[in-house]
Amino acid sequence: MTYSKTDAGRAEIRAKGLPLSRAARNLLLVLDASKPAAEWLRLVVGATAEDLQALREHGLVAPPGGTGAPVHEALPAVPAAASGGSPLLDRAALYAYMSGQATKLLGPFKGYSFALDVERCESLPELQALALQFVERVQKAKGDDAAASVREALGLR
Repeated sequence: MTYSKTDAGRAEIRAKGLPLSRAARNLLLVLDASKPAAEWLRLVVGATAEDLQALREHGLVAPPGGTGAPVHEALPAVPAAASGGSPLLDRAALYAYMSGQATKLLGPFKGYSFALDVERCESLPELQALALQFVERVQKAKGDDAAASVREALGLR
């Protein structure tokens, strides 16, 4: 089964108000619907089924379409600002794409680190700047073809 962060989960990442274990907090940071929960539990050091259950009980994660809907679902592209070099996606779509693709394209460790960077972004311009860095990182990790695919997905020319 897959899970996504809820509004409460995103808020908890910023506030750090609940008494979550370090493993549960790390799981909350990286978990998205791109992989089954069991795979995330294997990737996050020290995470257990109990940590996932705690996240569910606090309403921080939920199955897609379940109660506590995911915060960021992919939305259609919107016109970019006059900058021309910015991604054409809105904030929610950028968040969803980069969070979902980071570990796939950068590997589990670099992807986890990048997911933390995505979580720290509080505005569309910050995510747009990070998206440009994402293209560069993918190019270094996977080559020109993969970077071109990312540029296309982000609406970059």
